[in-house]
Amino acid sequence: MSLFSHVYLIFIAFQINAMERRGIEPYSDTLAALSEGHSNSLQLDLAEEFLERISEIKPKHIGSFNALLSGCAIMNEPERAVRILAKMKHVNMKPTLRTYELLFSLFGNVNVPYEQGDVLSHVDVSKRISIIEMDMFNNGIQHSFVSMKNLIRAFGAEGMIEEMLRYLNIAENTLWNINPHQKSDLYSTALHALVDVKETHRAVKMFKIMRSCSLPTNISIYNTMIECCKWLPCFKSASALLSLMLRDGFNPTVVTFTSLLKVVLENDNFEGALDLLDICKIEGLQPGIQTFNTVLLRAYARGQIHVLEYILECIHRSKIQPDPSTLWYTFCAYEEHELYNTAIESLLVLSMRMISEDAGIPSEKRIVFEDLILSEEPDAEFRIIRAFQAGEEFLATALLNLRWCATMGATVSWSPEESLWAMRLAASYDANKRPHINPSDAPKSWGRNPLNRPYWEANG
Repeated sequence: MSLFSHVYLIFIAFQINAMERRGIEPYSDTLAALSEGHSNSLQLDLAEEFLERISEIKPKHIGSFNALLSGCAIMNEPERAVRILAKMKHVNMKPTLRTYELLFSLFGNVNVPYEQGDVLSHVDVSKRISIIEMDMFNNGIQHSFVSMKNLIRAFGAEGMIEEMLRYLNIAENTLWNINPHQKSDLYSTALHALVDVKETHRAVKMFKIMRSCSLPTNISIYNTMIECCKWLPCFKSASALLSLMLRDGFNPTVVTFTSLLKVVLENDNFEGALDLLDICKIEGLQPGIQTFNTVLLRAYARGQIHVLEYILECIHRSKIQPDPSTLWYTFCAYEEHELYNTAIESLLVLSMRMISEDAGIPSEKRIVFEDLILSEEPDAEFRIIRAFQAGEEFLATALLNLRWCATMGATVSWSPEESLWAMRLAASYDANKRPHINPSDAPKSWGRNPLNRPYWEANG
């Protein structure tokens, strides 16, 4: 929604409040339109409030309910969605196909994205989906492409692979009106889930079926299959996929390079990983924090402190703000090498950079932050969490880290570049440009079979 539309909605809401103060009741259609508008702009509290104020709900208002359910799906608020469904049942509002498509998206999984599925969650998911499907069929509504895609994604996210493949087969046999691009989209969703659970052979088989059926591919499918190669692990297969991708007219993206990084790092080839980062920049692509974190995670896992520090300086030179994963990998790497003071100092510097990569933080903000960091009140941590709205989790995380460092006796400085640790990383980067990699941790050869061929070969 544009800024103008957003301001216009606020203006209309103000006018309606003024009308109600004068005893003038707005039309139900007006309230429904306002609710739908606020849902589209993800102002769900206002959307729900206007929906509750409709005195006479009619079947034509289903669009407002669906818009609010869509907002709940985007903002991951299933609890609010339950209230909306209860409201629909109370006023005898008949669901539409769009309603069921949203319900599969909202209630199709229980653990994602915070946990992996387990036996109990699988049973719960199956019950939920069965109830939604039964209600849908009782209302004479059949599955659509979107509802099937949401179901396949839900089962895949929960790790329920057999159910996911069963619904993929049902979709192929029942959705006669879908076009090749939509069919490819369903396969792409399933491929992603198979790679996530390391079902390498099934993923390769599915990709071969797609090519043999001449289904259209896209950059996302190739990126998924390149990442699949890390479980083999075989860089030659990843290179073959990259060649196919280029032949099909797709140029590598940052995600492509991130997938390639995962493949080379699976063999602990840090030199190859750094080469890929250089090639990415030469191609005019700026790696994001997720790309750098991919290298940081492996460097931490393999005890390659020099590589980790080099990547941290690359992040800083690229003016990219670190995220909580960056801080976690760095702190744990130092802590496991018993470099406790360095761990705390790095946490201080990176937390400051997570607040602002720019050198200057306005003085008025510093005062507020210092009050939260140094407060001796017992509810100080709760105040930090409560002070920041959704979307500002990184800021709250940084302040909690700084508060912990202060509790440990460290001095919180608002000039992180003056840190001895930060200066050492900068000097080392300028002097060497490439980190020293311990020969004892040098990777082994990629030779995986006597024919020296890729693990799999794509048809065509």
